[in-house]
Amino acid sequence: MKKLLLLFIILVACNLYSQNKDEELCHYFSNHLKEKPLKCINSSKLKNDDVIYQFFKWSAFKEDDLIRIEKKGKIKTIVKKKIYKGSYNQKTGEYQEPRVEILKEKKLTNEQFNRFSTLITKNNLWEKTDYNDDPICSDGGGIMVFALQKDQYLEIDNGNCSPNTEYLNQLYNELITLFNL
Repeated sequence: MKKLLLLFIILVACNLYSQNKDEELCHYFSNHLKEKPLKCINSSKLKNDDVIYQFFKWSAFKEDDLIRIEKKGKIKTIVKKKIYKGSYNQKTGEYQEPRVEILKEKKLTNEQFNRFSTLITKNNLWEKTDYNDDPICSDGGGIMVFALQKDQYLEIDNGNCSPNTEYLNQLYNELITLFNL
């Protein structure tokens, strides 16, 4: 049974990472993460200064993390979620359902959001429209970034098992440091 569960978890992670899986990705974000799937939002309906970022750090075997930073009008927010995969308790044999836990949810000050905007600008995130690192393994983890602003959608990822020096790993670590996550 444990091998079957492990196979299921690997297949879910592979499905999330696979190319041309927009419908599955939208379904996963909506139903499992209780998040707005940015790919499924009509960006033309956003106001000129609205922007939403989702940083999704996934792992084939551990928990996943999602950080959403959003600016809608004058309101700026940050949310960090921990995504626990379904698993069996090795001591009791009981199945533990997958769940999402909100670790942090708060409004950002103008200064905090401006520091974040500086980080995004410094790293030229919106210019990385064709950035996708090739996977170097099939059972590790990676980072996917989704960003949406008026008439513009960005989706980039760092493949699978990228080194710590890779662009998105460094950007994610700077984000964690900036907001003390």
